Amino acid sequence: MQYYDLKKNWRKVKRHLNNKEVVRVLVRDFNKYTEGRSGRKFSKGQVPFEFESCDWWLDHKGRIPAYWQYVKHSACHWLVNFNLEMAKCVMPDEEWRILTSDEHSTVWNGNDLLFDFNFLALGVEPDECFALANKKQLPVGKRKRCYWAEHWKDEDNRRKTEETFKLSA
Repeated sequence: MQYYDLKKNWRKVKRHLNNKEVVRVLVRDFNKYTEGRSGRKFSKGQVPFEFESCDWWLDHKGRIPAYWQYVKHSACHWLVNFNLEMAKCVMPDEEWRILTSDEHSTVWNGNDLLFDFNFLALGVEPDECFALANKKQLPVGKRKRCYWAEHWKDEDNRRKTEETFKLSA
């Protein structure tokens, strides 16, 4: 298993960033993440990295790869449809489909190639990426339904409730 090399092929990828459908999907889905998690709106012209809250990138030496602007730690489920649309634009002859699980969502060509901005940037091995996501396979070209992300306060309250329930059981 290997990743599509976004850094090496950035010129091929970059020309599709203004594709109307790619932009529409990115804004629609990632806005469900940003508004749900923090109440902040994600709009056309913004990039996911503007909402980064994790310091995964701080130890990087040298120039920051351009594709990192489209990475947001822990937001793979809200970026996977964008990844799918980009993969279809960049390599239209491949049979791209989404693999998804509770742990990760990624885009796969059905053979040995993954198209995944997040895990490539985070340094996750492609075999691990595939294993984490390979619980449910969507039909070729089908997008994953995105829901509103849980607000961090709601998540903290849910976690406290679960811990209290475990203690009382």
